[in-house]
Amino acid sequence: MSTEQSVNSQLSAGEALEKLLSIVSKLRDPHGGCPWDLKQTFESLAPLLLDEGYEVIDALGEGDEELCEELGDLLSIIALFSQIAAEQRRFSFASVANGIASKLVRRHPHVFGELKVSSTEEVLANWEAIKEQERLAAEKAKRGLLDGIPRSVPALQRAHVIGERCAAIGFDWKSTDDVASKVSEELHEFLTEMANLLKQHKEGRFEQDTADRIREEFGDLLFSLTQYSRHLGFSAEDALAAANTKFISRFNIMEQLVEPSVGPTALQGLSSEELERLWTMAKEKI
Repeated sequence: MSTEQSVNSQLSAGEALEKLLSIVSKLRDPHGGCPWDLKQTFESLAPLLLDEGYEVIDALGEGDEELCEELGDLLSIIALFSQIAAEQRRFSFASVANGIASKLVRRHPHVFGELKVSSTEEVLANWEAIKEQERLAAEKAKRGLLDGIPRSVPALQRAHVIGERCAAIGFDWKSTDDVASKVSEELHEFLTEMANLLKQHKEGRFEQDTADRIREEFGDLLFSLTQYSRHLGFSAEDALAAANTKFISRFNIMEQLVEPSVGPTALQGLSSEELERLWTMAKEKI
């Protein structure tokens, strides 16, 4: 452990947080601050916030040091958001911390109040009831059932949540067979539009409306597939993530089969037939 790490480990949580906020404030100082930090806005930081969140998740299985570092990176982005907001006299880091502290106390009456619960299910049901009370108190009662689902959530995950909320009021397919039929219907509509586009190409013409409908029908197909996975008891987002991981593992094997030391250029220049042969070999291993 370095001298700096040793000193830092002796700081209290409050002292460490004050140190971080002081550093972020200095980075945003127009006189001697960092040019990159000074350029940042809420909009420019948004993708970084997502990236750091994903890196935290990736670090979950990498050990405590990696996870601690990634959590720190995420906290630095939150601190930078708060610093920019404070400069604009909108809110401060203290407002963020106090706000979430109050919310946690309010939403855990079984810990900080007199409510008695006996299961996780009761905790979650009470949590949702409190959230609904908060919506009403904030005069948001006229908001629709599907309002409030973050737009930046990955699309498959968002479709899953949409389906869950609709199912909660009974607007859902009655069985997995019903959803399967919907998937077949959407696939047929997508393939029909694809056939129309191919016909236009053969005739030497192109209609933008057809291209737009292909995209729309493809989206409908993905949405129905997401609802199918929900009825089957798993998340389409998780299923696709697993498929991505499997594909990457097999592709890595293909590269290793050619030449382990070549790296990213290992497969360049190979014919489609050779690539297919390597893919088949990789599938036999995973």
